[in-house]
Amino acid sequence: MKITKLSGVFALLLLALAAPACGKEEQPAEANATVEVTATAESAIGEGAYVEEHESGKAAFNVAADGNVKAVVSGPDGKPIREDVSGTLLWKDASGEKTLPLTLDAKTGLLVAAGPKLEADLTEIGYTLNVAGKPWNGTLHVPAGGTAELYANAKGSADLGLPEGKLGPHGGRIEIVGDDRLELLVDEVTGEVRVYVLDADLKPIDIGERKVTLGVVAEAPQVVVLAPVAATAGVAAGAYLTGKLALAADPLKVTVAVRNAGRSAVALCGYRAGAAFAVHARAPRVKVRMKTDWHAHAHAHADLKAKADLDPKVHVHTGAGAKAHAKANVNVKAPSVRVTPPSVNVQIKAPSISIPKPSFKASASARASAGAKVGTR
Repeated sequence: MKITKLSGVFALLLLALAAPACGKEEQPAEANATVEVTATAESAIGEGAYVEEHESGKAAFNVAADGNVKAVVSGPDGKPIREDVSGTLLWKDASGEKTLPLTLDAKTGLLVAAGPKLEADLTEIGYTLNVAGKPWNGTLHVPAGGTAELYANAKGSADLGLPEGKLGPHGGRIEIVGDDRLELLVDEVTGEVRVYVLDADLKPIDIGERKVTLGVVAEAPQVVVLAPVAATAGVAAGAYLTGKLALAADPLKVTVAVRNAGRSAVALCGYRAGAAFAVHARAPRVKVRMKTDWHAHAHAHADLKAKADLDPKVHVHTGAGAKAHAKANVNVKAPSVRVTPPSVNVQIKAPSISIPKPSFKASASARASAGAKVGTR
């Protein structure tokens, strides 16, 4: 009995100790990262490694600002794979596309490549790894500071403590990029993307001089530089940044780069420093697409503009005030109409009527009889 009681006490103690640990390890459902820390990858290729999780293992990358690349592939057991592995990089920058081989360094056991210096806010680097005859494919959007900058910004944004699941004032996803809080959303019908800058109270503010670039991995990789919105009906110039994305579904990855007043910052949505980012078929998607009424407003504004282009000074009114308003806004000239009456010549002739005179013929006996009657009176 004593042993049973002690076992029960120890069991309770173990549960009590395990509960806080489980709470710390619990991750938000939307975060795209494995719980496992990438210590092995960091020790192999240096601190600040960025790791992607595939179906058959993980691929860790360290892309330096000077363009030098180190990579290591590990299996499901976490052990590096150093045999029967090779790869290529498809490097896209302002000068065009370059295909670079990833070769195995026999001394270090790492895959290495020498690319050009990183200069753009986001450089797209596609990769294909051949591991035991099977291809692993992916795309990186790397800032000018390399993957180390991506790693450092992820650590910094985690310290700001944005409430989990908090949405922006327009219903969009909130991302912390450097010192900025950004709201990101995409119209699911038109593909229009908008990025709003928010203050500490999560209220929209003017974008100022900010330049925002998006690196998106969806059906195909895309890099889009957003532009400040122009002034329209009900919208002030610089209220948000906008552009277009070709998305049939929510993307697998969204990398946001912000440049402002000579400083730059970058964030990969859902990424946590020190954990692998899942890119396989079962990986969570970045929820940015939503139903909006932007296209309806755009059509209404286009219709009004078309009418204004036809005659911006003419307004049609009815009622008592129409005449006064017309004098103020409308210059109407009567049409020049000339009507010539038709030439008609009508001749009316009176009908020819002939009335014959009555013919009276009295006989002698009648006259005599009439005279006799007269005489007797």
